[in-house]
Amino acid sequence: MEANSPLDSVGMPATLDYEYAPIWKRFVTFLIDYVIVAGIAIVVVIAVGMRGSVGIYVAFYGSKFVYYAIMEYAFGRTIGKFVIGTTVVRENDLEKISMGQALGRSICRFVPFEPFSFLGSVRGWHDSWTNTIVVDANSVVKR
Repeated sequence: MEANSPLDSVGMPATLDYEYAPIWKRFVTFLIDYVIVAGIAIVVVIAVGMRGSVGIYVAFYGSKFVYYAIMEYAFGRTIGKFVIGTTVVRENDLEKISMGQALGRSICRFVPFEPFSFLGSVRGWHDSWTNTIVVDANSVVKR
């Protein structure tokens, strides 16, 4: 049987019973992924021989865009989400997100003040604008 949902990869069926990932888990995931993206950007800067602040910005933001788009589309999770135990799924049916949704989530992360969209909400703009949710992978109830 082919895995259709990121939840399948952790042995959980996709049902409509789930819990949003708590804000603290989202924040820790952000920190882990930020360090990873910074590391990738450093490798890119050294490998390509970029100089100056413009090169560093291009390497960092390019790495950030590619990292999130590829990881969330391919696995439904970034490395930070794997470590913390969360996954991103489509809001309506909890299935794997599309490439368009993964790209949209990555683009939305560049909107100024987007990280502050979590204040008072469990969903950031990059979630709500792409009709996706981040859930605690262990919260799904088997039926």
